[in-house]
Amino acid sequence: MSGRFKRFVAGVAVATAVAVSGGLAVAAAPASAATVRETQGVWVITLTHEETVAAAQVGAGNVINAILGNDHWRVTLDSDSKYKGGSYYRPDKGRTWSNVTGQQVIAEAAAHRGGYVVLGVFPDNPDMPLWVAQAW
Repeated sequence: MSGRFKRFVAGVAVATAVAVSGGLAVAAAPASAATVRETQGVWVITLTHEETVAAAQVGAGNVINAILGNDHWRVTLDSDSKYKGGSYYRPDKGRTWSNVTGQQVIAEAAAHRGGYVVLGVFPDNPDMPLWVAQAW
């Protein structure tokens, strides 16, 4: 496992923990924890709306770009996302790329009623170890 991926997993764990504990303090919600499950070698972390709000407030999305840069993670934006049209073709990657940041993805989901994010961590893909989806 590469050093970048290990730092990323540690960063996601810390950011999720901060978001969950921060959400409890900020939103005064009942005790909860992000839903974490492993399926076919992929770790899926689903934050509730309250946890997503807390993650946005503490800047947890900045961890994504700080560790993975702009081109070592994938994003699925909600169909109503204001960032939906901000993509461009990357010939070196052979696909379309979004120029949205991790913080923008999380903050936008948090700003919508019931909005939340789901993180998919792919340990066997060190070049593209993260997928982030937003929904509301």
